[in-house]
Amino acid sequence: MSPYVPHKVLSMIRSARRVPAFEAFLRARYEQEFATTRDANLFRGIFGSAAEAAASAPTGCTVGYDHPDPASLYRERLVQVYPTDYPVLYWLARILGEVRTVFDLGGHVGVARYAYERYLDFPADLRWQVCDVPAVVEAGAKLALEKGCRGLTFTADRGAASGADLYHAAGVLQYLEEPLADLLAALEKKPRHVLINLCAFTDREPFVTLQNIGAAYCPYVIHRKADVFGGMEKLGYRLVDEWTNPGKSCTLPLDDERSLPHYTGACFVRVD
Repeated sequence: MSPYVPHKVLSMIRSARRVPAFEAFLRARYEQEFATTRDANLFRGIFGSAAEAAASAPTGCTVGYDHPDPASLYRERLVQVYPTDYPVLYWLARILGEVRTVFDLGGHVGVARYAYERYLDFPADLRWQVCDVPAVVEAGAKLALEKGCRGLTFTADRGAASGADLYHAAGVLQYLEEPLADLLAALEKKPRHVLINLCAFTDREPFVTLQNIGAAYCPYVIHRKADVFGGMEKLGYRLVDEWTNPGKSCTLPLDDERSLPHYTGACFVRVD
């Protein structure tokens, strides 16, 4: 392990802006940390596309979630909720009487389904379908079988959301280049309710960066919030609520203007 702690390196980089040689040295140190650390959530670079960001990943490293190691992450979330979960729990509790089918985009191995049932009385006939990449789908289906979790299924087909009562997307939109409204517009029967959470939105021009999640490197798409919310309105959805996720941030070295101090969540309902 390098003696340089990533967040300290970030702080030093900001302080070194007026000393070009020192700044270059610290940038190189941060690049080393980004390429080697496995216990920190780091971001690096500004790119024009996800493909460009993926191509910049350190040589020989895993890229994306569709691999066994990323599929094994987040097991602690099966039994624990965090402050960022509570707005979703609040709105899910309010609309649960209208919901019998949930489409959980990017729901990993069903972490929200397992964790939220400890706080909410899910109907016995609730069907919760997670959509994720094949490696995660395989791991999730195996775990559901082991736990005997009835009503929890998995798919890699985003089109399976057609006809769902609730479309849930937490911490996933930044891994997709397609805007949320485009994903929903492709559905024959659109969900009435949409809950999004842990979204990396900017008020500036959208861009792509590269994220180190420890088990892999992932292109990270920062959508413009006005585009996302505007697209939902054009599609016939009304914004019911919006919140910030404190403690969740995206820090880019020497780019405070693009760094995100917090993430965003929102609740939408389709206007009949």
